[in-house]
Amino acid sequence: MKSLQRGWLVALFLALLAGCNDQKHKDGVYQGYLEGRFLSVASPQEGQLQELKVRRGDWVEAGAPLFILDPKPEVDELRQQVQRVTSAQAKVDDLRKGLRDTELAALENQLKADQAVLAQANLDWQRNQKLLADKYVSENDVDRLRGLVDQHTAEVARDTNQLDTGKLGSREDQIKQAVADLATAEAERDQLQWELDQKTQLAPQAGFVQDTLFRVGERAEPGQAVVMLLPVAELRARFYVPETEINRVKLGQEVTVRLDGLAPVKAHVSFVSTEVEFTPPVIYSESQNYKYVFLVEADFDPAVAKGLHVGQPAEVSLQP
Repeated sequence: MKSLQRGWLVALFLALLAGCNDQKHKDGVYQGYLEGRFLSVASPQEGQLQELKVRRGDWVEAGAPLFILDPKPEVDELRQQVQRVTSAQAKVDDLRKGLRDTELAALENQLKADQAVLAQANLDWQRNQKLLADKYVSENDVDRLRGLVDQHTAEVARDTNQLDTGKLGSREDQIKQAVADLATAEAERDQLQWELDQKTQLAPQAGFVQDTLFRVGERAEPGQAVVMLLPVAELRARFYVPETEINRVKLGQEVTVRLDGLAPVKAHVSFVSTEVEFTPPVIYSESQNYKYVFLVEADFDPAVAKGLHVGQPAEVSLQP
Protein backbone atom coordinates (compact mmCIF):
# COMPACT_ATOMS: atom_id res chain seq x y z
CA MET A 1 0.00 0.00 0.00
CA LYS A 2 2.82 2.43 0.91
CA SER A 3 4.60 1.51 -2.33
CA LEU A 4 1.48 2.32 -4.29
CA GLN A 5 1.10 5.68 -2.53
CA ARG A 6 4.75 6.48 -3.15
CA GLY A 7 4.31 5.68 -6.86
CA TRP A 8 1.34 8.01 -7.09
CA LEU A 9 3.30 10.81 -5.39
CA VAL A 10 6.21 10.40 -7.83
CA ALA A 11 3.84 10.41 -10.79
CA LEU A 12 2.10 13.55 -9.46
CA PHE A 13 5.48 15.31 -8.96
CA LEU A 14 6.59 14.47 -12.49
CA ALA A 15 3.27 15.70 -13.86
CA LEU A 16 3.58 18.98 -11.94
CA LEU A 17 7.21 19.37 -13.10
CA ALA A 18 6.20 18.74 -16.69
CA GLY A 19 3.42 21.31 -16.29
CA CYS A 20 5.91 23.86 -14.95
CA ASN A 21 8.30 23.11 -17.82
CA ASP A 22 5.48 23.43 -20.33
CA GLN A 23 4.56 26.77 -18.76
CA LYS A 24 8.19 27.94 -19.01
CA HIS A 25 8.21 26.83 -22.62
CA LYS A 26 4.99 28.71 -23.28
CA ASP A 27 6.47 31.85 -21.74
CA GLY A 28 9.24 31.87 -24.37
CA VAL A 29 12.19 30.90 -22.14
CA TYR A 30 15.01 28.97 -23.79
CA GLN A 31 18.21 27.36 -22.59
CA GLY A 32 21.61 28.37 -23.94
CA TYR A 33 25.12 29.44 -22.99
CA LEU A 34 27.60 32.26 -23.52
CA GLU A 35 30.07 31.97 -26.35
CA GLY A 36 33.07 34.13 -27.23
CA ARG A 37 35.01 34.40 -30.44
CA PHE A 38 38.69 34.67 -29.61
CA LEU A 39 41.05 36.88 -31.57
CA SER A 40 44.59 35.73 -32.35
CA VAL A 41 47.00 38.68 -32.40
CA ALA A 42 50.14 38.09 -34.47
CA SER A 43 52.72 40.12 -36.36
CA PRO A 44 53.29 39.69 -40.10
CA GLN A 45 56.99 40.10 -39.28
CA GLU A 46 59.25 37.55 -37.64
CA GLY A 47 61.45 38.29 -34.69
CA GLN A 48 62.44 37.62 -31.12
CA LEU A 49 59.88 38.62 -28.50
CA GLN A 50 61.43 41.63 -26.82
CA GLU A 51 58.58 42.79 -24.58
CA LEU A 52 55.30 41.24 -23.48
CA LYS A 53 53.08 44.04 -22.27
CA VAL A 54 50.17 41.96 -20.91
CA ARG A 55 49.43 38.91 -18.78
CA ARG A 56 46.67 36.33 -18.86
CA GLY A 57 43.41 37.75 -17.55
CA ASP A 58 44.38 41.40 -18.11
CA TRP A 59 41.80 43.84 -19.37
CA VAL A 60 43.06 45.95 -22.30
CA GLU A 61 41.55 48.90 -24.09
CA ALA A 62 41.56 49.12 -27.88
CA GLY A 63 44.94 50.43 -29.04
CA ALA A 64 46.84 49.28 -25.95
CA PRO A 65 50.25 47.68 -26.73
CA LEU A 66 50.30 43.88 -26.42
CA PHE A 67 53.83 42.87 -27.40
CA ILE A 68 56.98 44.05 -29.19
CA LEU A 69 59.31 42.02 -31.39
CA ASP A 70 62.97 43.00 -31.74
CA PRO A 71 62.90 45.96 -34.21
CA LYS A 72 66.67 46.37 -34.80
CA PRO A 73 66.86 44.83 -38.32
CA GLU A 74 64.04 47.05 -39.56
CA VAL A 75 65.43 50.15 -37.80
CA ASP A 76 68.83 49.74 -39.49
CA GLU A 77 67.33 49.16 -42.93
CA LEU A 78 64.93 52.06 -42.55
CA ARG A 79 67.77 54.43 -41.60
CA GLN A 80 69.63 53.55 -44.80
CA GLN A 81 66.51 53.99 -46.90
CA VAL A 82 65.81 57.41 -45.39
CA GLN A 83 69.28 58.48 -46.54
CA ARG A 84 68.51 57.24 -50.05
CA VAL A 85 65.32 59.30 -50.10
CA THR A 86 67.24 62.39 -48.97
CA SER A 87 69.79 61.88 -51.74
CA ALA A 88 67.07 61.37 -54.39
CA GLN A 89 65.26 64.50 -53.24
CA ALA A 90 68.48 66.55 -53.45
CA LYS A 91 69.03 65.36 -57.01
CA VAL A 92 65.52 66.41 -58.06
CA ASP A 93 65.96 69.83 -56.45
CA ASP A 94 69.34 70.31 -58.14
CA LEU A 95 68.00 69.41 -61.59
CA ARG A 96 65.06 71.77 -61.22
CA LYS A 97 66.95 74.86 -60.10
CA GLY A 98 69.50 75.07 -62.97
CA LEU A 99 73.01 76.55 -62.57
CA ARG A 100 74.35 77.93 -59.31
CA ASP A 101 74.32 81.68 -58.68
CA THR A 102 78.08 82.04 -59.26
CA GLU A 103 77.82 80.25 -62.61
CA LEU A 104 74.94 82.45 -63.69
CA ALA A 105 76.92 85.55 -62.64
CA ALA A 106 79.85 84.48 -64.85
CA LEU A 107 77.52 84.06 -67.84
CA GLU A 108 75.98 87.47 -67.23
CA ASN A 109 79.43 89.11 -67.09
CA GLN A 110 80.45 87.40 -70.31
CA LEU A 111 77.29 88.63 -72.00
CA LYS A 112 77.94 92.22 -70.88
CA ALA A 113 81.51 92.08 -72.16
CA ASP A 114 80.43 90.78 -75.56
CA GLN A 115 77.68 93.42 -75.76
CA ALA A 116 80.28 96.13 -75.11
CA VAL A 117 82.54 94.75 -77.86
CA LEU A 118 79.56 94.60 -80.24
CA ALA A 119 78.65 98.21 -79.48
CA GLN A 120 82.22 99.36 -80.26
CA ALA A 121 82.29 97.30 -83.45
CA ASN A 122 79.05 98.98 -84.57
CA LEU A 123 80.51 102.43 -83.92
CA ASP A 124 83.69 101.65 -85.90
CA TRP A 125 81.71 100.25 -88.81
CA GLN A 126 79.32 103.23 -88.93
CA ARG A 127 82.21 105.73 -88.69
CA ASN A 128 84.16 104.04 -91.47
CA GLN A 129 81.10 103.99 -93.70
CA LYS A 130 81.18 107.85 -93.68
CA LEU A 131 84.93 107.86 -94.32
CA LEU A 132 84.40 105.51 -97.26
CA ALA A 133 82.22 108.13 -98.98
CA ASP A 134 85.12 110.61 -98.80
CA LYS A 135 87.63 107.99 -99.96
CA TYR A 136 89.58 108.08 -96.69
CA VAL A 137 89.29 104.32 -96.16
CA SER A 138 89.06 101.41 -98.50
CA GLU A 139 85.99 99.29 -99.13
CA ASN A 140 87.85 96.27 -97.78
CA ASP A 141 88.31 97.99 -94.41
CA VAL A 142 84.56 98.66 -94.21
CA ASP A 143 83.74 95.06 -95.14
CA ARG A 144 86.15 93.80 -92.47
CA LEU A 145 84.47 95.97 -89.83
CA ARG A 146 81.04 94.72 -91.00
CA GLY A 147 82.24 91.16 -90.52
CA LEU A 148 83.34 91.97 -86.97
CA VAL A 149 79.87 93.38 -86.22
CA ASP A 150 78.27 90.14 -87.44
CA GLN A 151 80.73 88.06 -85.40
CA HIS A 152 80.14 89.95 -82.18
CA THR A 153 76.37 89.90 -82.77
CA ALA A 154 76.53 86.10 -82.96
CA GLU A 155 78.58 85.96 -79.76
CA VAL A 156 76.04 88.09 -77.89
CA ALA A 157 73.22 85.81 -79.11
CA ARG A 158 75.21 82.77 -77.98
CA ASP A 159 75.81 84.26 -74.51
CA THR A 160 72.13 85.19 -74.19
CA ASN A 161 71.04 81.63 -74.99
CA GLN A 162 73.53 80.14 -72.53
CA LEU A 163 72.30 82.44 -69.78
CA ASP A 164 68.63 81.63 -70.47
CA THR A 165 69.41 77.91 -70.47
CA GLY A 166 71.39 78.20 -67.25
CA LYS A 167 68.42 79.75 -65.51
CA LEU A 168 66.30 76.74 -66.45
CA GLY A 169 66.54 73.28 -64.90
CA SER A 170 67.85 70.21 -66.64
CA ARG A 171 66.06 68.59 -69.51
CA GLU A 172 62.48 67.52 -68.80
CA ASP A 173 63.19 63.82 -69.34
CA GLN A 174 66.05 63.93 -66.81
CA ILE A 175 63.81 65.58 -64.23
CA LYS A 176 61.02 63.02 -64.82
CA GLN A 177 63.45 60.14 -64.28
CA ALA A 178 64.79 61.74 -61.10
CA VAL A 179 61.24 62.26 -59.80
CA ALA A 180 60.39 58.60 -60.56
CA ASP A 181 63.52 57.47 -58.70
CA LEU A 182 62.48 59.61 -55.74
CA ALA A 183 58.97 58.11 -55.71
CA THR A 184 60.42 54.59 -55.73
CA ALA A 185 62.75 55.43 -52.85
CA GLU A 186 59.86 56.93 -50.86
CA ALA A 187 57.68 53.86 -51.47
CA GLU A 188 60.45 51.57 -50.23
CA ARG A 189 60.91 53.81 -47.18
CA ASP A 190 57.17 53.68 -46.41
CA GLN A 191 57.16 49.89 -46.76
CA LEU A 192 60.08 49.60 -44.33
CA GLN A 193 58.32 51.95 -41.91
CA TRP A 194 55.20 49.75 -42.05
CA GLU A 195 57.31 46.64 -41.40
CA LEU A 196 58.89 48.37 -38.41
CA ASP A 197 55.49 49.41 -37.08
CA GLN A 198 54.31 45.79 -37.25
CA LYS A 199 56.95 44.80 -34.70
CA THR A 200 54.68 46.45 -32.09
CA GLN A 201 51.18 44.97 -32.00
CA LEU A 202 48.25 46.82 -30.42
CA ALA A 203 44.91 45.50 -29.22
CA PRO A 204 42.48 45.82 -32.14
CA GLN A 205 39.51 45.79 -29.75
CA ALA A 206 38.87 46.16 -26.03
CA GLY A 207 38.74 42.86 -24.20
CA PHE A 208 40.40 40.33 -21.94
CA VAL A 209 43.73 38.60 -22.53
CA GLN A 210 42.82 34.94 -22.68
CA ASP A 211 46.36 33.65 -23.06
CA THR A 212 49.94 34.54 -24.00
CA LEU A 213 51.64 31.96 -26.19
CA PHE A 214 55.29 33.10 -26.08
CA ARG A 215 57.79 34.14 -23.44
CA VAL A 216 60.29 36.98 -23.75
CA GLY A 217 63.31 35.80 -25.72
CA GLU A 218 61.43 33.25 -27.81
CA ARG A 219 61.21 33.71 -31.57
CA ALA A 220 57.87 34.13 -33.33
CA GLU A 221 57.42 33.40 -37.01
CA PRO A 222 55.35 35.66 -39.30
CA GLY A 223 51.64 35.27 -38.61
CA GLN A 224 52.20 33.17 -35.47
CA ALA A 225 49.80 34.19 -32.68
CA VAL A 226 51.49 35.65 -29.62
CA VAL A 227 48.43 36.80 -27.66
CA MET A 228 44.88 35.40 -27.57
CA LEU A 229 42.32 38.12 -26.95
CA LEU A 230 38.62 37.87 -26.11
CA PRO A 231 37.01 41.13 -27.27
CA VAL A 232 33.91 42.04 -25.29
CA ALA A 233 32.18 42.79 -28.60
CA GLU A 234 32.60 39.09 -29.47
CA LEU A 235 30.80 37.73 -26.37
CA ARG A 236 27.22 36.66 -27.07
CA ALA A 237 24.42 34.44 -25.85
CA ARG A 238 23.57 31.40 -27.97
CA PHE A 239 20.24 29.71 -27.49
CA TYR A 240 17.91 27.44 -29.42
CA VAL A 241 14.30 28.14 -30.32
CA PRO A 242 11.86 25.37 -31.34
CA GLU A 243 10.84 25.29 -34.98
CA THR A 244 7.24 26.02 -33.97
CA GLU A 245 8.22 29.30 -32.27
CA ILE A 246 11.05 30.66 -34.42
CA ASN A 247 8.80 33.23 -36.08
CA ARG A 248 8.52 35.01 -32.73
CA VAL A 249 12.19 35.96 -32.93
CA LYS A 250 13.26 39.03 -34.93
CA LEU A 251 16.65 40.60 -35.60
CA GLY A 252 17.31 43.45 -33.18
CA GLN A 253 14.71 42.16 -30.72
CA GLU A 254 15.55 42.74 -27.06
CA VAL A 255 15.81 39.62 -24.89
CA THR A 256 16.49 39.03 -21.21
CA VAL A 257 19.40 36.78 -20.25
CA ARG A 258 19.55 35.22 -16.79
CA LEU A 259 22.83 33.86 -15.46
CA ASP A 260 23.65 32.18 -12.16
CA GLY A 261 24.60 34.68 -9.48
CA LEU A 262 23.83 37.78 -11.57
CA ALA A 263 20.88 40.06 -12.07
CA PRO A 264 19.12 39.65 -15.45
CA VAL A 265 20.84 41.52 -18.30
CA LYS A 266 19.63 42.67 -21.67
CA ALA A 267 20.84 41.62 -25.10
CA HIS A 268 19.68 42.08 -28.67
CA VAL A 269 19.18 39.37 -31.27
CA SER A 270 21.95 39.62 -33.87
CA PHE A 271 21.59 36.33 -35.72
CA VAL A 272 18.83 33.84 -36.49
CA SER A 273 19.93 30.71 -38.30
CA THR A 274 18.17 29.81 -41.53
CA GLU A 275 18.84 26.09 -41.04
CA VAL A 276 16.95 23.81 -38.72
CA GLU A 277 18.86 21.31 -36.56
CA PHE A 278 18.32 18.77 -33.80
CA THR A 279 18.40 19.91 -30.19
CA PRO A 280 22.12 20.02 -29.18
CA PRO A 281 23.03 17.58 -26.37
CA VAL A 282 24.58 20.44 -24.39
CA ILE A 283 21.13 21.88 -23.65
CA TYR A 284 19.06 18.71 -23.84
CA SER A 285 16.71 18.20 -20.90
CA GLU A 286 13.18 17.08 -20.25
CA SER A 287 12.06 20.72 -20.32
CA GLN A 288 13.79 21.38 -23.65
CA ASN A 289 12.91 18.14 -25.42
CA TYR A 290 12.28 19.67 -28.85
CA LYS A 291 13.04 17.71 -31.97
CA TYR A 292 13.83 20.60 -34.30
CA VAL A 293 15.34 23.93 -33.28
CA PHE A 294 16.99 27.03 -34.76
CA LEU A 295 20.15 28.62 -33.41
CA VAL A 296 19.75 32.25 -32.26
CA GLU A 297 22.47 34.62 -31.05
CA ALA A 298 22.11 37.81 -29.02
CA ASP A 299 24.81 40.45 -28.46
CA PHE A 300 25.43 42.30 -25.21
CA ASP A 301 26.34 45.91 -24.70
CA PRO A 302 30.15 46.01 -24.18
CA ALA A 303 29.72 47.44 -20.68
CA VAL A 304 27.55 44.44 -19.78
CA ALA A 305 29.72 41.88 -21.54
CA LYS A 306 32.77 43.00 -19.56
CA GLY A 307 31.40 41.24 -16.47
CA LEU A 308 30.41 37.97 -18.18
CA HIS A 309 32.30 34.74 -18.88
CA VAL A 310 32.45 32.33 -21.77
CA GLY A 311 30.65 29.04 -21.17
CA GLN A 312 28.17 30.28 -18.55
CA PRO A 313 24.81 28.52 -18.83
CA ALA A 314 22.12 31.01 -19.77
CA GLU A 315 18.37 31.19 -19.71
CA VAL A 316 17.04 33.50 -22.42
CA SER A 317 13.58 34.97 -22.37
CA LEU A 318 11.82 36.86 -25.14
CA GLN A 319 9.88 38.68 -22.42
CA PRO A 320 11.24 41.48 -20.13
